[in-house]
Amino acid sequence: MMRSPLLAFVVRLVLSAGVLWLSVGWVAHGNPQNTFARAVVVSVVLSVAYYLTLAKFLWFLFLPWLLYAAIWVAVVMSSYGLGFLQALLLALVLTFLSWVVEALLGISPFRSA
Repeated sequence: MMRSPLLAFVVRLVLSAGVLWLSVGWVAHGNPQNTFARAVVVSVVLSVAYYLTLAKFLWFLFLPWLLYAAIWVAVVMSSYGLGFLQALLLALVLTFLSWVVEALLGISPFRSA
């Protein structure tokens, strides 16, 4: 169990960025915009959007999720130069890899998918 909130944040950020980086590499192999540093920034932006759209708190309402999904697609498409269908495929791959990381390590990455 991690005692330091800062350490927990850094571990989750590294895991989230790693999962995103691997997912983009899987969906758009050879994408020159797929760097770990970009994955860190995108993970932070999407995590902040998750809270600002209130999807975390109003999970039972449709509108916050719809807004978050639109922001997620826009951020991913613009950050990595992906098309809409590639962004949807990325969401599926990202969800799967996040599930694997959580099952293996017991640590959930940031909500970036």
